[in-house]
Amino acid sequence: MGFESKDLYDSDILGSLEPYTAKKPWLFEPDEQLAAVAITKNKLVKMGRSSRECSVVLDHASVSSVHCVFWAIRFDDDSVPLYYVKDCSLNGTQLNGLSLNRGQTCLLEDGDIITVPNAAVYRFVAHVKLTTYDLVEQLGFQADIDDWHITSKIVGSGTFGHVLVAKSRELVRSTHQAPNYAVKVIKMKPSRLDEEAEILLKLSHPNIIKVHKTFAGPCDNLYIFQDLITGGDLFSYLATSDCLSPVSETEALLIVYQILQALRYLHSEGIVHRDLKLDNILLCTPEPCSRIVLADFGIAKALSSPRARMHTVVGTPEYCAPEVGFKADRTAYKRFSRAASFEQQGYDAKCDLWSLGVIAHIVLTGISPFYGDGSEASIIHNAKMGNLSFKSNQWSAVSDHAKSFVRRLLEIDVHTRLDSLSAFNHPWIARHKGRLEKIYQKRIVQDTGITSKTEEVTWKRKIPKTVNICLADEPKKKMAKIQL
Repeated sequence: MGFESKDLYDSDILGSLEPYTAKKPWLFEPDEQLAAVAITKNKLVKMGRSSRECSVVLDHASVSSVHCVFWAIRFDDDSVPLYYVKDCSLNGTQLNGLSLNRGQTCLLEDGDIITVPNAAVYRFVAHVKLTTYDLVEQLGFQADIDDWHITSKIVGSGTFGHVLVAKSRELVRSTHQAPNYAVKVIKMKPSRLDEEAEILLKLSHPNIIKVHKTFAGPCDNLYIFQDLITGGDLFSYLATSDCLSPVSETEALLIVYQILQALRYLHSEGIVHRDLKLDNILLCTPEPCSRIVLADFGIAKALSSPRARMHTVVGTPEYCAPEVGFKADRTAYKRFSRAASFEQQGYDAKCDLWSLGVIAHIVLTGISPFYGDGSEASIIHNAKMGNLSFKSNQWSAVSDHAKSFVRRLLEIDVHTRLDSLSAFNHPWIARHKGRLEKIYQKRIVQDTGITSKTEEVTWKRKIPKTVNICLADEPKKKMAKIQL
């Protein structure tokens, strides 16, 4: 895949790979034999020997079918893009002369040299560049904590604090690139240990962010060192210009299935997330069948017993269950005596399932179920009234089972709403359970080294490299081939 120089001014192109040749170990010159490669937002550029799978084909025996992959993530127009390269090869990919481990993903910096041995050399050019001041010093953070070093590259920020890229010195080897991590820095009340860190340190699941270390520093800063999830969040994945675009029903099913796996684990451990939304669901790569990771446990709650209830009104109104207690039209709300009674009685883990219902609605249609005129009052009112409709054109190609699943999650009556166990028995999930579990074990669990508490799966024959999931109630055009 090549592009003309005039294309460099295309606003969708966030970076490029410029072909070079190594005349000498220290001297790189432009290579006219290869074309430049454009890197655009949330679109994978695959480089390798296979013309069927790769947009950049390198014809050499030492090059793997898919040798390496490049992509860029940009959360919004005001944020600086993050650029990545992932090695998928048998013979290795080099970044600035150091080898990447197979399956390793690394951040790219402007001017980096990427080498596919015996085949090609590229110089990476970032079209949107990070300001070169020392952000760590400006924010008053510690740059070095034990065996960790915090860089000035920022991944995200908000009212909670900041997330920056970090490196672990323990894992640095002279011949290999050090893996990247994320460090979340938040203000902590001196009187208590931060609940988010305390909860996350106890958890180990393929679909939940992995925390490696916490550190309480000066100025009441709490440092949470965790995995860097490199595919952006689900909101930016769905975002196209000024709206959200739905994915195929097959892809939506895989996303929901992974979130359910995480919720089943969390709830079995007595933990409720309480802020599930598109922004807190991360992807390892911006592509179908990517591993999904739940993040931001800032308002999660560890329950003292299975019967314990919560009473604090927290979360994001657009995704929040009616019983949590956000207030809009009190008169209309009290028409529902059962729902109203929960306002005094508190709420339980099923609030997470309501949030999943909103998420499922959005990924299937691109629209939020209770959005109304977009105001908080309108959203809260519509949710509490149960104003749920499947008559819009966006639902026309969606199966009845998928609609039923969303409806069962968005039940105002908490007693009839699905929980994180019964949701797996709903026909939309249960009818495809075998194939979903094969993909989950092969693509999600196996590569993480983390054991999940799922049912043990046994099958005698080798899993094929491509699995076709065809939903019986879904039009054939929606059938997706998921590469294993």
